[in-house]
Amino acid sequence: MNEKERYGDGEKVQTASLGRYRGLRLILVAIILCIAFFVLFKVVGWGYTNWQVSRALAHGVYPTAEEAMRQFIAENYSGVTRADILYAGPNTLDGSSPHVWYVIAEVHAARYADGSEMRHNGCDAPGRFVLQTHAGWFQVSEGLFTSLWAQWMKEYGLAGPGQSTASINTFQGRPTRLCQ
Repeated sequence: MNEKERYGDGEKVQTASLGRYRGLRLILVAIILCIAFFVLFKVVGWGYTNWQVSRALAHGVYPTAEEAMRQFIAENYSGVTRADILYAGPNTLDGSSPHVWYVIAEVHAARYADGSEMRHNGCDAPGRFVLQTHAGWFQVSEGLFTSLWAQWMKEYGLAGPGQSTASINTFQGRPTRLCQ
């Protein structure tokens, strides 16, 4: 009996075995890539969120969302004769993100701080996002990823407790047209 008869066709057995392991290897590589992508996404999200929060906190931290808007008005308008905060409350209708607020004001002033004239009979209605950390409230401008990193603040433990109901809401029973 020769060796080929005794052990069979080793080449066919080896090829079938490699094919089975190749499929398992592809599955394992796919799982590892998914885990790596998830970890990278989390690390990048954490870094981006911390960077944005640190940057925003450097521009000022305020005890309330209303104070943040008052500071915005003081910095951006000249000759203010009247400034009313019309809404200060959660940006979501259901209050699910109590650390993310939107504040709307109505400002009557002589001009903008840069010297340009105000339209609408000297009236403007600025709105600002104001977010809360454990240190206080800070202003952010609307941007492409603002709501994304605002939600990441909560996930990474950077968000303050917030409040799920508005502190000021003069829109109830009032037309929503501003500067009338």
